[in-house]
Amino acid sequence: MENQIMYAYTAGIIDGEGTITLTKIHSQNEFRYPTLSVTSTTYSFLEYLKSHFGGTIVSNKVYKVNHKQSWHWTLVGNKVLNLLPNILPYMLEPSKVYRANLIVNEYNKLTPRNGKYTDEMKSNKKDFEYRFFHPSDTVD
Repeated sequence: MENQIMYAYTAGIIDGEGTITLTKIHSQNEFRYPTLSVTSTTYSFLEYLKSHFGGTIVSNKVYKVNHKQSWHWTLVGNKVLNLLPNILPYMLEPSKVYRANLIVNEYNKLTPRNGKYTDEMKSNKKDFEYRFFHPSDTVD
């Protein structure tokens, strides 16, 4: 029961304040990696995520004196793939549910463990990334 509460709470954080995306970790990489991130002015909020799921927290620059200090938590790669199936049943925000479902159901199938892609695999992976970023173009 305790894990369910933790995952439901985390799903709420991601639904409300988070981002589910695909990013390039290194510019020379052809394909993108799953990424979760949350920005907040409450450090303890992000420390909770880091202590339970890993990732990194960085401070954001304060550009104006009337702005509060904020921080940014980021989780990438396999850690995202491990977390998403646990929080997905509790997520409600439609675009984030769509993206989470794509990652959970397709990312590993389209990503060879050795990193070597055939032309067909490359095409399938590029199609996946397109559908991820352009959901309105893929809905029937």
